[in-house]
Amino acid sequence: MGDQGAARRLSPRRWRILSYLAQHGSASTLDVALVCAVSRLTAHRDLVWLHEAGLVRRERSPEDRTHTWWYEVTAEGTEVLRRALTASGRPVPLRLGQRPSGRADALLFLPLIEVSRRNPGRCELFQWLATMETSSWLRQHDLAQLRADGYGIWLQDGRCLRFLVHVDRGPVGDVVAEHERPASGLGGLLAGYRRADRLVAVGAVLLIAQDAEREERLQADLFRGPLPNAVATTTRQLLYRHWPDEQVWQVPGEGGRRCLVEVGY
Repeated sequence: MGDQGAARRLSPRRWRILSYLAQHGSASTLDVALVCAVSRLTAHRDLVWLHEAGLVRRERSPEDRTHTWWYEVTAEGTEVLRRALTASGRPVPLRLGQRPSGRADALLFLPLIEVSRRNPGRCELFQWLATMETSSWLRQHDLAQLRADGYGIWLQDGRCLRFLVHVDRGPVGDVVAEHERPASGLGGLLAGYRRADRLVAVGAVLLIAQDAEREERLQADLFRGPLPNAVATTTRQLLYRHWPDEQVWQVPGEGGRRCLVEVGY
């Protein structure tokens, strides 16, 4: 099917799926179902249609026992989007169709979308910016030295929390001594804030540590040298076991953990 003919037959939901894949990298059927607020069957049908139209490609790992298909936008799909955005006078996002999957998407964005779906009227992920859009937002606020993985606005029970999120990538470098591994790379998560001469325009800075030991190191560092902004940490393991709006966030100097919306208060 030619991409011109496919473009004319794209429904608004399929446009949204194509745009999501082009800006967020790969996604599973379940991810697309969450983003579009539809059933997995509906998401599957749309993805199959886009695949047969040549606008997305799919692959799955032979080691994956669940046999999950992962979808990415093709060059043809990217060009369809680019032409549509240009024709409507809207800006074309940087590196459209060439972005890797964001680390914060799976850990925070998609779970918060699901929490919003399960609790309509009580909570909502009002806004989310992927990594590149977050970088643009930071430059607009004269904070180009910061490198965040995402920006969001979370609404819950009449409260609003604007946040930046950083995901710990683990030890930095190919050769790291064993005794240095728990702290390797952690300084880079906070360096930009320590150089900033003013408060960043968010209610909280969220740090997702690779494991409990690295979170403990972050907490100790933040306790010794607090940032101007409110900061809270958690671990990937906690986010795998709990919803991110629950009591998984730890504020330096406190013994327990807070819910997400309470972090900035």
